[in-house]
Amino acid sequence: MNEQDPHNLFSELIARYRSELYAYILAIVRNWEDADDLFQSVCLVLWSKFASFQPGTSFFAWARHTAKIEVRYFLRHRQSPSHVSEELLDTLAETALDAQSEEVELYLISLEHCRAKLSATDEELLELRYVEDLGSREIADRVRRSQQSVCQSLKRIRRWLLECVRGELARQEYSARQRS
Repeated sequence: MNEQDPHNLFSELIARYRSELYAYILAIVRNWEDADDLFQSVCLVLWSKFASFQPGTSFFAWARHTAKIEVRYFLRHRQSPSHVSEELLDTLAETALDAQSEEVELYLISLEHCRAKLSATDEELLELRYVEDLGSREIADRVRRSQQSVCQSLKRIRRWLLECVRGELARQEYSARQRS
């Protein structure tokens, strides 16, 4: 991790630990849509604080700590007013991670399968938004469309991906039941 562009380094680290970080979040909230939203939120927070990351230390530990804070905020303010201790979050996550690692892997496989079905234009929009981390205005400028059009397209793509993944998972579950 020597003299590397911070954006490239961040992108590499997120790509390397994406599955583990997503699984950690999903293990606690146990809802795909909430986990998707929280994962995006955590990535934004991680990027905004990336200058404080100490190269040579565990990126995943640093990212997981940030995720824990975001999940705690989510649980307190969106689901229930009860206080959630760090110990409870750790216990929930560790217990659920074991049970859900296969489920998360199936989800990620389904997501990749569904992404392969996207048009080149839709894939480009996702790439600009989630890999290059551009905002809707920057994307609109890059692809020469209105910001509103870009926002609507991203919303449509996310909705379609969610439905596609749900369908893939349902097919996998049905196939598994048929084999049993």
